[in-house]
Amino acid sequence: MIALLLAGAMLAAAPANAFTLSAGGAQAYGTYDQMMSIPERPVPPIAVSGTLAVNRPGQCAVVQIAYNGPADGIEWRTLNSQCRPGRTGFRTQSQYLWGGAKPPLRLCVGPNQRVAEQGRNCDVHTPRR
Repeated sequence: MIALLLAGAMLAAAPANAFTLSAGGAQAYGTYDQMMSIPERPVPPIAVSGTLAVNRPGQCAVVQIAYNGPADGIEWRTLNSQCRPGRTGFRTQSQYLWGGAKPPLRLCVGPNQRVAEQGRNCDVHTPRR
């Protein structure tokens, strides 16, 4: 009973801008914030920071954010990768996508970084408008 209460309290304490992704023995979690800018010090409107954790040996994971590619397509930029058990941090700032959409994040896994970056085994975080 106490464990259920503690788990509920921990979930309730998570900020509204938090995200959690999970794919093939890897997790990524952190915050996805919308930033305010002033004319004297403009900043990109999106700020993302978090942790990438790999739990399985022989597994590579990448955290990527979408950006506008050629011909209005979507491309994925790798924020960080991890190819052995452990954790690493990531942080980035980004612009909106075409049409004013917030860029999604994804966590992808594979046997090496190149395969993981191809995006075949992924979990995607699509932020609310």
